[in-house]
Amino acid sequence: MNMQDTAEIEVDIEDIMQEIRQKILAAHTQLSPNGEPLVNLEGKHLPPLFYEHLYQAGLSYNEVGVKMFVSKSNIPLVGSFVEKIRGKIHELVLYYVNQIAEQQIEVNYHLLQAVNILGQEFEAHQESEIEK
Repeated sequence: MNMQDTAEIEVDIEDIMQEIRQKILAAHTQLSPNGEPLVNLEGKHLPPLFYEHLYQAGLSYNEVGVKMFVSKSNIPLVGSFVEKIRGKIHELVLYYVNQIAEQQIEVNYHLLQAVNILGQEFEAHQESEIEK
């Protein structure tokens, strides 16, 4: 291949990025209930930044939660008792926080799906306008 042949090959970086994002998303997230990818990352009429944000949302929509952390107590004799009390209080708090987190994950999922559908409808509308 000489320089002229190389110059004639046109590479669309955004197409390559969309394909890479789709593969990463498929490997790291669940599929939607109908078995399709969670979000559509392909399109020609919306800016690449839209698909980048959709991709990031697809990766992190279900990462909500709090982990338990109980610090050690340095109080002699009753330190272990204080740690157990703290642990039980933290468990109770985490129980309620995680219930809220589950609800937030569901909200995140539905918002992500709404934005995804909106993007697909916009792309379809733009394509139909071009065909006219």
